[in-house]
Amino acid sequence: MPKTKIVATIGPKSLDETVLKQMISYGLSCVRINTAHADQDYVKTVKRLIDRLNSSMKSNVGVMVDLKGPELRTGEFKNHQFPVKKGEKYSLGPEGAAADITLSHKEILDVAKEKDIILLSDGLIRMKILKVGADKLIAESQDNGVLRDRSRVNLPGKLIPVGTLTDRDRTFIKAGIEADVEFFAQSFVQSKESVLELEESISGMGGDQFIVSKIETKSGFQNIREIAKVSDFIMVARGDLGVELPLKEVAIAQKKIIEESHKEGVPTIVATQMLESMVKASSPTRAEVSDVTNAIMDNADALMLSEESAIGDYPVAAVSYLSEIAEFVESKQKNLVGPEEYLGNRVAFSIARSAKAIAEDIDADAILAFTKTGNTAKMISAVRPNVPIYAAVTSQKMANKLSLYRAVEPVVFSSEGSMGIDLLSALSFFEAHTPLRKGNRVVITSGAPYFLFGGTTEVRVATIGTFIGRGYPNGRSIKGRLTRNPDEKREILLVEHDGDIPFEKIGKFQAIIFTNQISHRYSESLRGMGITILTSTKLASYVKDGEEVFVDGETGVIIS
Repeated sequence: MPKTKIVATIGPKSLDETVLKQMISYGLSCVRINTAHADQDYVKTVKRLIDRLNSSMKSNVGVMVDLKGPELRTGEFKNHQFPVKKGEKYSLGPEGAAADITLSHKEILDVAKEKDIILLSDGLIRMKILKVGADKLIAESQDNGVLRDRSRVNLPGKLIPVGTLTDRDRTFIKAGIEADVEFFAQSFVQSKESVLELEESISGMGGDQFIVSKIETKSGFQNIREIAKVSDFIMVARGDLGVELPLKEVAIAQKKIIEESHKEGVPTIVATQMLESMVKASSPTRAEVSDVTNAIMDNADALMLSEESAIGDYPVAAVSYLSEIAEFVESKQKNLVGPEEYLGNRVAFSIARSAKAIAEDIDADAILAFTKTGNTAKMISAVRPNVPIYAAVTSQKMANKLSLYRAVEPVVFSSEGSMGIDLLSALSFFEAHTPLRKGNRVVITSGAPYFLFGGTTEVRVATIGTFIGRGYPNGRSIKGRLTRNPDEKREILLVEHDGDIPFEKIGKFQAIIFTNQISHRYSESLRGMGITILTSTKLASYVKDGEEVFVDGETGVIIS
């Protein structure tokens, strides 16, 4: 599976158990519910289905409820449309006012200024404001066009005080908390106050969901750093952002949003038109593949599908293409930049950076992070190691919440089983529940020795498998069958006595384990024959002849 995570909007073409199973098998990490096209019961239906699939497939797919927010739109028109001519002047005012074009929120009059450009119908019609009055404004159209009922209105760069949540949003928050979803996405975030208001609403209803702040306005883009500081995730919502910003600026804005968020250790999701042609086509365009590639190279944590997976004809193929592209790009891209300074727990962040450095130095196969709150996994993900991060957590909900962190693969320990679990038992659990196998070397971050899930204070190196013993190594790692008899045909010889063994008897072995010291001359002779040796080895348990073991040539650990 790719390190980059995949979000897919659920809809008529994907709300199907068979389809979702296929999407999950290709790397789907989270499903998004667009509340603009759903009701509260739909949230519960989707969550129940995802929970059932997580249970049967041993997956950790999260559910994101995307709140619509207070949209600024026109009112309705006679004949449901209103022709606009370039150079003509029009009045715009709140609903109920005697104006050519009515607006859903009168607060626009509080911030609009002369010479501002107001955008209508997703930016297709631009109007220059000539005068702002107490109950309406006068603007001159810069374009020809036709407005239709409830057309979108934008005033780029202006923070319009329309609040954060509508009453409808609050009903979806309540439904999401009752269904125990993992994420709420907030539309049209303009400042940190927007995020804090949603946070208070969630906690006030007894929820603990992560908040995804959607950056889709010019004011939100300008305030990205303060928004990132109080958000769990940032979404680059390029659709509306491309209305408020000139199209030529959107790609650079995407890079800037990701960069500023990453400085705060906050993961990012890139959304809108990733593979839009696949609504009807069975494969993406070359331009779309390039767009996906650039988003990954920009250091995004996740990519999101919208219409492609909700109403498109090829939802499974769309996820498959994202996964395939991501895996290829990641194979060519190393040493992604991590945050220079993370303003959270400095001890845990230092351990995260150390874990990455050690993993690279010893060519580890993975990093294992024991985390109760998910914060350690988040920090390790932020520093961008080149290996998978297996996050040991104590609940399925936390596993689902970690599903959007780049390179993180959650592993659920029962809350009872996590209390006082020892490291050897934990390693056996990882071997049974992840692709890690005997002999794989891992870097581990955890709490104190007797409570691995406590505050992260330690980093260590271990080898997957049942620990048998350890010696002083010299040579490469060897896997094979062990014997005490130098006359037997085995790969590894265990010598439990003093004295040298004739060379004619040991040249066939790939590794020799000595429980005592040996002379430098004898050691050099064995190494000259290409034989790995362990000296002064201490055995923690009895090893049967013929048992297959792994000798780690770097750490000296023997495992079975």
